[in-house]
Amino acid sequence: MQNTEGYQQYEESFIVGQYECDCNGRIKAGALMSQCQAISTNHCNSIGMTIDVYHKTHTVFLLAKASLEIYGEICVGDKIRMVTRPSSPNRAVYSRYTRFFNEQGQEVAAQDSKWVLVDTDTRKILRNPPEEMHFPFNLPIEKEHDFTIPKVRDAQKVNTERVTYSRTDDNGHLNNTQYADILLDNLPFSATVEKTLRKMVINYHSEAKMGEELSIFVKELDEETIKAPMIGYYVSGENESGKKCFEGLAVFES
Repeated sequence: MQNTEGYQQYEESFIVGQYECDCNGRIKAGALMSQCQAISTNHCNSIGMTIDVYHKTHTVFLLAKASLEIYGEICVGDKIRMVTRPSSPNRAVYSRYTRFFNEQGQEVAAQDSKWVLVDTDTRKILRNPPEEMHFPFNLPIEKEHDFTIPKVRDAQKVNTERVTYSRTDDNGHLNNTQYADILLDNLPFSATVEKTLRKMVINYHSEAKMGEELSIFVKELDEETIKAPMIGYYVSGENESGKKCFEGLAVFES
């Protein structure tokens, strides 16, 4: 573990476990997102931005958007070095960019995350952190992903997904990383098993609460939207009241 740039950048390494991989021995998107979530939490804890600070300031960070790009193979047993870099808030949006490197030093994946800080009492988005939070990150944004998700109106309902106990976080909401699993679980095996995931974008519109059931809608995107040899899918989830909880894009390469 190593801190650089005076708290501004943080590093950790991990060995890819079998439990994190799919039937092809490749790490799953949800596992990569879980690693991003873990290193972000560890980074904040290392400089004193602990859960107690959030409780005292009545605040919480909520993930608004996430883009995961996969450039190379990440397989069971690989040792991966992660470097995460949060940036200064732009208006009310906080960015964190996390890169994954293999033992040869090649960048094999990266995640760009956009967060908002919310007052837990008023549920309002805060443009500036409370003074007692002492938010230390002041680097400019160095790199950003494309978060575009095509507009789709005729996606078909394919399944329902229940927000069960094991899927929720400490707020009783569907954990951020679970959305990736739900998205991929509702796509055909001809994509998830036979092809290689290269990009995933998730927009988090509304929190899905424990016990709710989400209706999942899917549409394969046409060649005008996703150029061959890539294939892409639009996925969204709505709660019982018809409120959209998330929208996602998954792009695969043959």
